[in-house]
Amino acid sequence: MSGRHRGSEGASWSRRRTATAASIVFVIVVGVTAAGLMFGRGASAQSTDHEAHVPGPSLRASFEALDLPAPAGVALAPVGSTDPIVFGDTTPQDAWSVIKVPLALAAERRHGMTRTEAAAVIDSDNASARILTKSLGSPAEASEALAAVLDEGHDSVTSLPASTDGTHPHFGETRWALSDSAVWTASLPCMLGSGHVISLMTGVSETQRWGIERIAADVAVKGGWGAASDGGYVVRQIGVVTLPDGSQTAVSISTHTPQMTFERGVQVLDRVARWLDDHLDSLPGGHCRSAA
Repeated sequence: MSGRHRGSEGASWSRRRTATAASIVFVIVVGVTAAGLMFGRGASAQSTDHEAHVPGPSLRASFEALDLPAPAGVALAPVGSTDPIVFGDTTPQDAWSVIKVPLALAAERRHGMTRTEAAAVIDSDNASARILTKSLGSPAEASEALAAVLDEGHDSVTSLPASTDGTHPHFGETRWALSDSAVWTASLPCMLGSGHVISLMTGVSETQRWGIERIAADVAVKGGWGAASDGGYVVRQIGVVTLPDGSQTAVSISTHTPQMTFERGVQVLDRVARWLDDHLDSLPGGHCRSAA
């Protein structure tokens, strides 16, 4: 779904996580409990929060005032909400490795927690993602399982790539619009059994420690990147950010231009994340609503 590349170099404006083997083991062993406390998820949690904060025009104006070196798009959705707010370039792009999050959840529901799932999310390992895809059954069954997870997260419009030669589709080729991916990510903390997947997203490896991951808050992220047909890279992320008041917002960001390199894309998304970091108090936050 994506190649492996070095992460953005340079100083972060927020605390950085330490990716040691011990910390990865900690994430896998106790991450479900930790993520459950951090993200406020119950076993029977459901969307929606209709009292989510709606940002004013000043937030949009501040984004439009950014002097970005390349076009970028942002979609924000309060956790528990299905109403995204979009900024900038919202041209649908391939999902690349951000699709590994719903894929991991589908596979975990079928087989339980595995090291293969951890590698697919933490290291963005493509071979592991391929194993997860095939573990869901035939090509048609794999597509049905992933589509069901997307639909559960209130994304019923995204079309998965078809299998044309009898082999399993490469789900990273899914065109996943920013608004649809933000709505799905806003539902993720409220979905049954999502705690382990989110815990993996809080401990990603160095290759994904850019963009949303640099925000000075509790965040869970997954990055994706790969070359488009015009030769330029698409670089994108999804994530859940815990805001100062304890509410949460889902973020989906991306950038792409012809001839864009991975490193350039990371620089652009780092700028977008700095803007998000500067406006945490203005972002639209929400909560999962526990079932009665």
